[in-house]
Amino acid sequence: MSLRKPAGKRRSTDSGVEPDRGALSQEKKDQRIALFLSDFDQQAKENIQEMKKELDSLLQTAEKALTVELLKMPVAIRKMKRKDLL
Repeated sequence: MSLRKPAGKRRSTDSGVEPDRGALSQEKKDQRIALFLSDFDQQAKENIQEMKKELDSLLQTAEKALTVELLKMPVAIRKMKRKDLL
């Protein structure tokens, strides 16, 4: 009985994505890098804007919760300064 694996398809070491990548000129490489960096910057700006929106939403939620909790307290405590309360 043989312990060998059955012969199957052999995979190429070349991914086939860009077969002549090594032949790209320096200008093309610089252009690709510039394009990548500009895309990266754009995505970063979009992510920052999204995070700012989420932060604003969280702040509004916290402010509303604080307002509700303050309304539950007696008027004398609501008007009290923080340092006197603590």
